[in-house]
Amino acid sequence: MRHTILRKGLIAVTALFVTSTACAQAQHDSYEALFQSAIKAITWDFHEDWAFTLTSSDKDNHRVGRFDPRKPENARWTLLTIDGRAPTDEESAKYAEDSRDHPFGNHDDEDDDGDDNAIDMVQPGTLQLIEETDDYWLLSFVPSNHDQEDDVGGKALKSMQGTVKIIKDGEYLASIDIHNEKPIRPKVGVKMKKFLMHMSFEPIADDGPVVMRSMDFAIKLSAFLLLRVSEAESVAFSDFEYAGKSL
Repeated sequence: MRHTILRKGLIAVTALFVTSTACAQAQHDSYEALFQSAIKAITWDFHEDWAFTLTSSDKDNHRVGRFDPRKPENARWTLLTIDGRAPTDEESAKYAEDSRDHPFGNHDDEDDDGDDNAIDMVQPGTLQLIEETDDYWLLSFVPSNHDQEDDVGGKALKSMQGTVKIIKDGEYLASIDIHNEKPIRPKVGVKMKKFLMHMSFEPIADDGPVVMRSMDFAIKLSAFLLLRVSEAESVAFSDFEYAGKSL
């Protein structure tokens, strides 16, 4: 199983949290402080106390797996179906191994060399109110990569649109979306036709923790007529079952 999309999403949202901490002293009515509060409401280590079903799709496969923290460490991940059929023993073993080695897109591997910290998705001071209802705030922001603003990725981000939706009851982040509305040419010979990263969050239960419920990622670009990239991946969490000692 590949965890590329989940990995990208956790990296991005972790970076959002780091960016928002600079606004900790802001008043509650500032959008930066509101955003910080929403990020802090998210529980990232929910897998320690909850079993769940993980559905993932990419260009190769559609997989449905189950995670249960009550089982032995080497048996916590079970592949239920792949492309609508029962998995082979080899597919099940590979899924369990891949999931065990890289749970939830863990980005603390030694090979990363700290690159995750370079991602800074929300440009400080750019959060603006788009819409407010009795139930939520919808804010826009300018995506950016502060450490690599002049590279292809950084220039492309500046041309994209970003929004966050925050639920008033509980002040938690309901979704974050970054996408382009038209083709982007960040460099001569490079054309990004599509970029999409959308994540949704929701409480597991009425009194349960706020967790990531789904993520979609898609990219389509070409470079100098020699390189063409077209990828789309998605993950979704469902069927949560409490497996911890206390709520």
